[in-house]
Amino acid sequence: MSEVQAKQERMAAVVMSLGSIFIAAMEFLDRPAPGEFVEAEPDWYVTFQIGLHGVILLLLLFSLVRLSRMTADRPALRGPFTVMVLVGIAAAAYVVGRDLGLV
Repeated sequence: MSEVQAKQERMAAVVMSLGSIFIAAMEFLDRPAPGEFVEAEPDWYVTFQIGLHGVILLLLLFSLVRLSRMTADRPALRGPFTVMVLVGIAAAAYVVGRDLGLV
């Protein structure tokens, strides 16, 4: 893998991880209080959200698989990137779980 491609994949992993953490934080802060009435969202919007958040989760899983190739030229980054991608995966899984009504 070329150095430029590895750098681009590392940048994509950073953006996806930070994005999923931000989305999960916003979902957590926006949760309704117990007993509060919540207005239903349109079906197309819910489907779009599930699809978008599911794709982010799949791309983060793909980044985890490609992690050794992304950090081959910089082995010192392997640990921090592993932690960052795993936290991003956990955040994306939380968001997908909220979208599906499991959490």
